[in-house]
Amino acid sequence: MLFSALFFLLLGCLASWLVIHLCLHAGLGQGGDNQPQHHHTHTGIIPRIGGIGIVSGFAVTYLLCFFYLDHTDNKTLVHYGIFVGAAASFLLGFIDDFRPLGAKVKLLAQVIIAMIAHECGLSIDRIGVPFTDIVLQLGVFSMALTVAWVVTIMNLINLIDGLDGLAGGIGLMLMALLGFLAYQSGVAISFVLALGMMGAILGFLFHNFPPAKVYMGDSGAYLIGFVIAALSLVNSEKGTILAALIAPVLALALPIADVAYAMLRRGIKGLPIFRPDQGHIHHRLIRSGLSRQKTVIFLYGISLFALVGGLLAFADQGRYLPIFLGFAFVIILFALKGQKVSPEVVRNILTESFQARQDTKNSLYLRDWFIVEAERADTGQHLWADYRFVLKKMGFCRGELVVKGAVRTFFQPDTPHDEPDLLWTETHKVGPEVKLTVYAAKDNFSERQFAIISDIAAEAWSKAAVRWKETNDNSLDFDAKASEASNYREQKARNLYRPTY
Repeated sequence: MLFSALFFLLLGCLASWLVIHLCLHAGLGQGGDNQPQHHHTHTGIIPRIGGIGIVSGFAVTYLLCFFYLDHTDNKTLVHYGIFVGAAASFLLGFIDDFRPLGAKVKLLAQVIIAMIAHECGLSIDRIGVPFTDIVLQLGVFSMALTVAWVVTIMNLINLIDGLDGLAGGIGLMLMALLGFLAYQSGVAISFVLALGMMGAILGFLFHNFPPAKVYMGDSGAYLIGFVIAALSLVNSEKGTILAALIAPVLALALPIADVAYAMLRRGIKGLPIFRPDQGHIHHRLIRSGLSRQKTVIFLYGISLFALVGGLLAFADQGRYLPIFLGFAFVIILFALKGQKVSPEVVRNILTESFQARQDTKNSLYLRDWFIVEAERADTGQHLWADYRFVLKKMGFCRGELVVKGAVRTFFQPDTPHDEPDLLWTETHKVGPEVKLTVYAAKDNFSERQFAIISDIAAEAWSKAAVRWKETNDNSLDFDAKASEASNYREQKARNLYRPTY
């Protein structure tokens, strides 16, 4: 058994590492442009092809299951459904990595994948009540819960993929947990596939650990997420049903809490709940002075602690889980002790945020308008004129934009644009060779609201630069000129365009 486990682990690792190495050597995925991407913390062009290596390691392991396992272990519709769903998840992410799909399209595709998985037998049909022999049959609710489970886990892995090595490391720990649960439950194919995915992720991490040479992309994140969800459901067939689902959730406690807090934070501010930002825990740790490597290792430690909770949920019918949760609660209280959190502070934050929601909404409208204008603008200088209008309408009294060494500024007359004591000031590195500095009167904004609006302003230029590149096939700077219109509709839009001087 030990030799077989090591064989599948090393096989997945070698296949993943080798495929990624060959892809990098061939230059696959390195032909992208270097457009500014707001909220991204990396610089340079890093190919998003890690998912190719991960799916290769998984596929090799799956195919060998037909030789290693007998027909009762690996030839049911459930087991075929694992591979079909994994392949479809990879393909969805791979397409999105190179030709971005809309959020609605991706969600619809994920729901379809989850529904197919349900019809193949990867379903939540019943739930066992802890500490009792009672089993609840879900009936018509089975499909909804299965879809919710699969889609949530797929997106959760994708959402935590914001730091080199983070999503891969957490995925590796989850696969180790699922492999252990499968071994305890006697589910052979789940055990083998978990080992193969552990190896595939490990092979990917050789290329992804900071500083990363490759990213997993949506293809790798969706693949790992689907396999986690699927193997959890397979394990539940022969094990303790609820524990097999609760264990991965507990092991994912860190990313779940981080994403939930991010959605709450954005909702309070009036921002779209899925809008990227730099408020995640790894961003905060990096800003506190930790290096990327130390940040990843620190988060690995927290995840390992959460993994213990996942194991305790499964062991001995979860009898030791309450002790673990109590211990974790005490740790959280100590961690929050120095954060100066009080009901008064929370009330002030909520009051201020609700009062400023209209300003945030207006800024988002201005951002979206400006991004659309990038399709119609005829020159970079004219687009800068539109951007000055946006900055003024957002409430800034002064701004400075630097693009490839060229500087453009604006200021509102009769405002305290040159009195530092009366101004909020913030500088954003919008992208390579692009920097924005904005100023606003302290009488008009709280510090927190100024930070939100200035971030939206920086995002507006960043996304407009991407839209300009897609439309005109050249980088945006102040001297850039739009390409010739390719059809009557585009020419008509250009004729109607008027910069806002």
